[in-house]
Amino acid sequence: MTLFDDGIFNLASVVRRVALEAPERVAVIEPRRERGGRFSYRRYTYAQLSREVESVAVGLRELGIAEGTRVHYMAPPSFEAAVIGAALTRVGVTMLLIDPSVGYRNVGERLRRVGPEAMVGIPLAHAGRMLFGWGPRLLRRAVVVGGRFPGAHTLASLRREPPSEPLPPAVTPEDTAAVLYTTGSTGPAKPAEYLHSTYCAVHRVAHHSWGFAERDEVPVDLVAFPAFMSIALSAGGTAVVPPIDFARQGPADVDGSAIAQVIRDCRVRSLFASPALLERLAEAAHREDRPMSSLVRVIGGGAPVFPPLMARLVEVMGEGGQVCSNYGATEALPSTELSSKEVLADEALRTVGQGICVGRALPGVTVRVVPLRQGELSSTRAADELPPMETGELIVSGPNVSPRYFQDPASTAKNKTYDEQGATWHRLGDVGMKDAAGRLWVMGRAGHGVRSRHGLLLPMRAESLLDSHPQVRRSGLVGVPDGEHQRPIACVELRPGVTPSAELEGELLALLRGQAHSQHVEQVLFSPGLPVDPRHNAKIERPRLAAWAQEQLGRR
Repeated sequence: MTLFDDGIFNLASVVRRVALEAPERVAVIEPRRERGGRFSYRRYTYAQLSREVESVAVGLRELGIAEGTRVHYMAPPSFEAAVIGAALTRVGVTMLLIDPSVGYRNVGERLRRVGPEAMVGIPLAHAGRMLFGWGPRLLRRAVVVGGRFPGAHTLASLRREPPSEPLPPAVTPEDTAAVLYTTGSTGPAKPAEYLHSTYCAVHRVAHHSWGFAERDEVPVDLVAFPAFMSIALSAGGTAVVPPIDFARQGPADVDGSAIAQVIRDCRVRSLFASPALLERLAEAAHREDRPMSSLVRVIGGGAPVFPPLMARLVEVMGEGGQVCSNYGATEALPSTELSSKEVLADEALRTVGQGICVGRALPGVTVRVVPLRQGELSSTRAADELPPMETGELIVSGPNVSPRYFQDPASTAKNKTYDEQGATWHRLGDVGMKDAAGRLWVMGRAGHGVRSRHGLLLPMRAESLLDSHPQVRRSGLVGVPDGEHQRPIACVELRPGVTPSAELEGELLALLRGQAHSQHVEQVLFSPGLPVDPRHNAKIERPRLAAWAQEQLGRR
């Protein structure tokens, strides 16, 4: 199916086209847990979904939600969420998407800067609006999904007679389709602006990454990451709602057995998830010795998917199944991809000590390694790119890259640059290199490097060494103040059941001192658990970890 031909992200038109061509095709599957732990399923067709979308869209316009209306959207995957999400594209709103994991009060502070004019969300989200200012407390244009909330309109109350020929939204490819907030893990959450044209490109690149074009079949995708419910629907596929309480569970808290059961029952073919969730899924499938034979494509994002996890997942997937690790940023979704097929066949990609390999750029995307520079980077040229094996700053360009931050020129100036043709390049904030085969290696955030007496130490070089030890779950290299410099300290979280010891500490220090890039790490501290980001439960929160390390050293 050719999607978004006019460069306008109108999910409602895709849904309607499928409804006309294949009305009984399943659009959304919702599980319900029964007694005894089994699941029953409710299946909604494209005919049902399209009818609801066009009906609710009429009610949205009557409510004053139309082209350009800034709508704060906060609803996990469900059939109702699919209805309202597609209906909002029918009327051409600007959707504001921010994860509450950045902090309840931070959500309110960030949203107040952009001035939401309407809100769509579950009852708990509307409670956040009242308690923490997630939008105006007295809001006439408030819509509740999956329940009721005082003063908010339900979807049932918005239903009207749908038009026989719905009109497209009066927007252009250069109008704003969505504002996606960053995680805030490297500073305050920033509002990445996506035009209709760039948001269409995000979905085209995702369809390639998800492998939809490789298989002559209707995609069946498990929506383990709420913001990506539109991926399957925009390809005319089936979106399967996972058994996850997104309001209360993080990726590391989910029931892997339940998710595996839904995958088997619904014949799920693909899913995108954080490595923390994928670990739970692989653990459950191996523990129960029950493979997920329908699953052929798993995409991990938010943090690297390491080779051991790739191997464990491939073992419980269907024939020809692949695990792909995606790399990018909220402002560049996605940028590169590395498949388990390549990783597990090439020993060089499992080499430790030079960072994490994140593969090659996806179609239409270009990644460059350029000299490190503090402050703004006003322009870039092809001639600036460093040769293979030289370390520098990573920048990315492509039709799926957010061109600016919404109403935030200071962040735009700091994080964007432009080439001779005027194309936008996003500064990913990471340091890395390309190898001789053109594969990208990431060595860590530029701002997370440890400025030791012996020079700059990049965290992922040391961490890849430590993480290769069979008794280490994960590690983080941080710097503790030491006069004008920093002391490089390795913080290590061990695997369950492993007890810290002087012998183990010696083994880890020997690993570090065997490589030039990590030989000056001074000490290993064992931590009961490294602090990780709330969105993916995978990225190490280094400022918190550095404060912990400094406190531990002070006690000693």
